[in-house]
Parts: sequence; C-alpha cells; structure tokens
Amino acid sequence: MQQSTNTKHKKIDTLKNSYEFDIVFKNGLRFNRDFMAIYAMPLRDFIFHLRKKKQYNRFIESKMLLGFSINKKVAKACKRNLIRRRIKAVMQEYGTKYRGYAFVFICRKGISDYDFIALKKHILYSTKKLTQPRNTTEDKR
Repeated sequence: MQQSTNTKHKKIDTLKNSYEFDIVFKNGLRFNRDFMAIYAMPLRDFIFHLRKKKQYNRFIESKMLLGFSINKKVAKACKRNLIRRRIKAVMQEYGTKYRGYAFVFICRKGISDYDFIALKKHILYSTKKLTQPRNTTEDKR
C-alpha cells in the first residue's frame, strides 16, 4: 500500500501532565474571550523550562504542542470531544503559521453554542494576537 505524502499531516503533540500545563500558564501570554481563554508560549522557552526540572526528559518531535482544559460543566463528554476535535482541526489546517508554539485552550460554558466557522474565526484571531511580535520600543522622554 502506498501512501500519498500530500495527504499525510504531521501529528500534533499534546501537553501530557500538570507540570507542562503549569509552565505555559506561568510563562505564557494569555488572550481571553467570553467562552475561551488561550495561552501561548514559544516552544523553545517551553523546552528550556522542561529541561530545568531534573529527572524529566521528554522528547518533543512536533513543532507545535496543544493542551486542552474543558470542564465537565461545559457539556457532556461527546460535546467536549467535538470541541477538542474542532480546535485540533483548525490548528492542523493552519499549523504552519503557528509552528514553534505551545498552546493551551481553556474552554468555558457557552462554547458549545458556536459552530465550526465562528470557532475557527475566534481561534485564528486570538492566535494571531498571541504570536505576533510585541512592540517593545521605549517611550521617548
């Protein structure tokens, strides 16, 4: 069986444990909306913080990491998995724009009311805001 290389997507790795989530929460940038908060952190900084912890060696081969926090109050398991799959699909499609970052998506009540297109617009707007270079010019006196 031959597989076409055009249809094969790179696997997106996920954050595995609470320590990895804490790194992004403490050191990443945050963008809030009514139904979702997104944290983003450059992958090189994430790996640097991982290496600081002794006895922790995880090999990260992916160019992007995703983490999800969807509470039980948001919806039943089927709906929560649908939300997770939709977010993964958006990030898979636009993965080349946001490679080199670790993202954590915190979903709140009301996100299940949004369809795929509205969710996609919000994610693209938020990730663009989080990943664009900051303007760090000093004020002139």
